[in-house]
Amino acid sequence: MWKNYFKIGLRNLIKNKAYTSINLFGLTVGVAASILLFFYIQHQLSVDKFHEYKDSVFRVLRTFKDGEEVKLSPSLPLALKPVLESNFAGEMVYTNILPNNFLVKTEEGDGFRQEVTMVSPAFFEMFTFRMLQGTYPKNSEGRSEVVLAEETAKRYFGESDPIGKDLLIRLAEDFITFKVIGIIENKPRNSSLGYEVLILDDNVDVLYTPQQIEHWHMAFGDAYLMVKEKTNSGDFESVMTAYMQRLFSDREDPIDYNFSLQPLEDIYLNTEIGPGSAANLNPKILWVLSGIGVLIILIACINFTTMSIGNSASRAREVGVRKTMGADKSQLFGQFMSESVILTLAALVLGGVLATLLLPVFNQWMATEMLINFSWEQIGVIVGLGIVIALLAGSYPSIFLASFLPIQVLKSNLNLKFGKQNLRMTLLGFQFFISIFLITCTIIMHRQMRTIEDHELGIHHQSIVQVNVPPPASHGLADFINKGFDYGQTFKNELLKFPEVEKVSIATGIYGDNSWFQAGYETPEDQEINFSINIVDEDFVEVFGLEIIEGRNFSANILSDKKGGFLLNESMKNALGWNSVLDNSMESKRGFPDNRAVGLLKDFHFESLYKPITPGILVLSHENIFSGLHSLMMSDDLTPKIFVKVQTSELQETIGKMEDTWRGLYGSDPFDYSFLDDTIARQYAKDQSLRSLVTASSLIAIIIAGMGLFAMASLAISTRIKEIGIRKVLGASAMEISILFNKEFLKITIIGILMALPLSYFLMKEWLNEFAVRTQLGAGTFLFATALGLTFSILIVSLQTINASGMNPVNNLKSD
Repeated sequence: MWKNYFKIGLRNLIKNKAYTSINLFGLTVGVAASILLFFYIQHQLSVDKFHEYKDSVFRVLRTFKDGEEVKLSPSLPLALKPVLESNFAGEMVYTNILPNNFLVKTEEGDGFRQEVTMVSPAFFEMFTFRMLQGTYPKNSEGRSEVVLAEETAKRYFGESDPIGKDLLIRLAEDFITFKVIGIIENKPRNSSLGYEVLILDDNVDVLYTPQQIEHWHMAFGDAYLMVKEKTNSGDFESVMTAYMQRLFSDREDPIDYNFSLQPLEDIYLNTEIGPGSAANLNPKILWVLSGIGVLIILIACINFTTMSIGNSASRAREVGVRKTMGADKSQLFGQFMSESVILTLAALVLGGVLATLLLPVFNQWMATEMLINFSWEQIGVIVGLGIVIALLAGSYPSIFLASFLPIQVLKSNLNLKFGKQNLRMTLLGFQFFISIFLITCTIIMHRQMRTIEDHELGIHHQSIVQVNVPPPASHGLADFINKGFDYGQTFKNELLKFPEVEKVSIATGIYGDNSWFQAGYETPEDQEINFSINIVDEDFVEVFGLEIIEGRNFSANILSDKKGGFLLNESMKNALGWNSVLDNSMESKRGFPDNRAVGLLKDFHFESLYKPITPGILVLSHENIFSGLHSLMMSDDLTPKIFVKVQTSELQETIGKMEDTWRGLYGSDPFDYSFLDDTIARQYAKDQSLRSLVTASSLIAIIIAGMGLFAMASLAISTRIKEIGIRKVLGASAMEISILFNKEFLKITIIGILMALPLSYFLMKEWLNEFAVRTQLGAGTFLFATALGLTFSILIVSLQTINASGMNPVNNLKSD
């Protein structure tokens, strides 16, 4: 029976080519868009789920009070590991994760600026990353051993076997030789943790001084622990925090923070806590994308339903004859559902092909590496989509057609007058609701990103080339920073001889790259002061055009500026409660050495525009500031950077000259440069991607809705063709007839618009709250979206009615 249903259904679909093509196109586009969106959501939800011990692995967080607010930070002191391992070895295993950048090379090859991550042996035990070849270091005896990701191994050793070969890493004054003992899989696409080169954290003594390693107020990275089998993680957390509280309170200088545990599966989709070494994603994006996917499927199904009902006039006599010959409702329902299933299956196949073709563009938009490999999970999504589409799109038209009374249809008494079909009007209104909602969101997103692009950061960032200094050979943080500045100074002196180079500065960072130190101290009056520190040279203010509103800039000729001078921004002045900044000094319970403010800077953005401007200072030297702090958190890359302000139309030629000069000075050390504008733009890549995706979704919704409106307008005109002829004979103009039909459609269009505007306002307001700098939701945006929707509706209906009005009324009136 079903075989016959499908055979007859296929014949009918081939016979009605226009009807089939429009429906198939709408469903295919909807399916392709939904496949990409739902596969992406599925991919993001699978992050870190592949680890065998995922339920037992936790990230360790530092918990502390900032005023009345309790804050959580993944940055941890190195001193924590030996304490936990000596007291809780039976309950857990622990790993530091310390990403750094070092110069890495083979004995015969050139050096590369390479991310090298220091981990503990427990890293390989708690995380299920596949070892492709060799083994991993199992204890501290392997401190001179290295594990490489497969791609990284090919970078240094090509296609030859790297096991047993030497890799040179400049951790200290000279390169240190590490033996390659293992090749690990490349970072899985659904892992929040990345790696390229892995060495043991026993090597921290090469980087940091004993004081820094044992200091409880200096944070250098983050850490994870795995609670051993048969141990309750909640109980372990309570025991751990109680022990640390006793330990800290027994000290001469009590420590006012503690630790907590964050489940591994909570890290990726939790943006309330800093990402640390793990990537993360705002879960609101997944809600938005799932909503868009559902809306696109709905609008495609609605289009199918309205066209199926609209096509019912051509199938009415077929239904009457079948019922007269003895067919019951269930048989007719099966017949019409089979046609829906055929269309759905065809749309799924074509949609899958289209999604595969569009995948590279989608991955570029969303900055992801998603694959369409039709795994069981992906097949499940496709099957689910097929069932939903078949039921939503096909069930009501099948019930509607099967319910025709044979006497009415055979006597041509079936009333399919457009104005009587309230369901179709409601569905059309819902299509417009979805379309206007997406259009409004697109407009607001475009305005917000334009606001971000046009916002005055308070710094000059155009025509600035950033050159990354190779990580210097050093021991300890102070030595690392000082040698980095010394390294860059030679290059700076040469660059200043270029006529195209206006100014040059060296600093640990400038904007949005988390290269500012996060510091805090307690005043003698028990006030907590938290702020950011950037180590710069005396040309920094001029290169970036920072505005000095009190005092002066640094001077290389004033020794006290180098020793203890600092510039502070307005937010820092407010945090300190100073009326005037000149020659004021910061006072700490721990005791700052001599320091004094030499100038006040107008507030400028040194973090992305998601965050408000926070207190910050600039210093020429860290020595007199760091010693008075009670907390100091450092980013992954504190290597100084060289910022070159150029004035030339031949930018690439100038960069070529810079590289030649670099090679002449530093030989094979890598010349690694970027443009500051690109660094700034990367801060908003995810929102730019979301904007592009919503824009594409809006276009899809408009196309599908336009097809539905076109079909329904055609149906309305075809059922009233004689009426049009009579009105033409009585003297009605094409414009008057167009207005008549537009009135019917505009009512439902306006209802859809009025429903869409409040929802888009609410959701976009929530999205804009993510930004510290945001556009205003003015009436103009919503009026423009309304005008766009009305114009779209009027244009499609008017074109149809004007075309029908141009027909000879005599021919219309002769038609039976």
